[in-house]
Amino acid sequence: MKPRLFWIALILIGISWISNSIYAHSKQLDKPIFLDHYIDVELQDYIYITFYYLTNKNDSSVVSSVSTGELIGYPEDPYFTDEGIQNRQSFNNHVLRSVNVRFDLEQPSVPEIYSFTEMDIFFSNGKKITTPIGIVNIFPYFNERVPLEQVSTMMGSNYNNADYRATEPLTVDTIKGSYQEVLQDNFLIKINSPSNPTVSQPTEKEFLDPMEKEWRKLPGLDLKNVQLPFDLKNGERLSVYSSISKNLKAVFDLSIHMSGKSESGRVFSTTVRFNHQPYLEQKDVNAIIKEKTKGDTNG
Repeated sequence: MKPRLFWIALILIGISWISNSIYAHSKQLDKPIFLDHYIDVELQDYIYITFYYLTNKNDSSVVSSVSTGELIGYPEDPYFTDEGIQNRQSFNNHVLRSVNVRFDLEQPSVPEIYSFTEMDIFFSNGKKITTPIGIVNIFPYFNERVPLEQVSTMMGSNYNNADYRATEPLTVDTIKGSYQEVLQDNFLIKINSPSNPTVSQPTEKEFLDPMEKEWRKLPGLDLKNVQLPFDLKNGERLSVYSSISKNLKAVFDLSIHMSGKSESGRVFSTTVRFNHQPYLEQKDVNAIIKEKTKGDTNG
């Protein structure tokens, strides 16, 4: 190769390397970004909550502690820093990590019903951030006998299902998701019972994606169309289906609350759990970063 061509090629390689370095640096986060979490936890001596966050690929720090003001939490394995990095997914410039935090609820400052929407988060490199994390509700633990026997549960990739059998005649008065006002139509609930017969829904329209088609084929009525209260005879079944909008990339471990009264006059209350951790694509990461930083990134 002629010396002149060699130097031109070398210069072009250098320019390309510098351009790539500048581009990669422009995509670096100033601080980790926590996903939105919608979590219900029953009050016990201690609880574990798993939080998910986006950070740079080259971030070697881990969460060392968190504080909500009244509560202080520590990672499950705080003494093993290397093992403390839990990468769930990897993207062009970022990774999705999780940290499982233990909170001690025997602290005298913790009220019986407690909620928090942001945390102070301390990292092993000495940095601290204060960030919104969604909503976490901690409520009293109830262990009461209810006239609804849970006979099966199913947690699928697109929806959850819980089946109940009435152990005596009863009336269901209320059914409500714990974050229904916040999530609105993004959190879907279907009820199937003898009092709520299935209404056929068309599924052949081209605009329906497979997830929506599957949801429409499930038996029962959307909760907004269920006539409350409704009755169940002894031995009759009640199925509760739940799902979320595919566009909502958040962490869920929440409750669907059902309450009513048995024929004998006993008031009851029970919950159906819904658990979901999102699987992100690069476009989801871009959208989350843009929303959380009010900026733009192309991944």
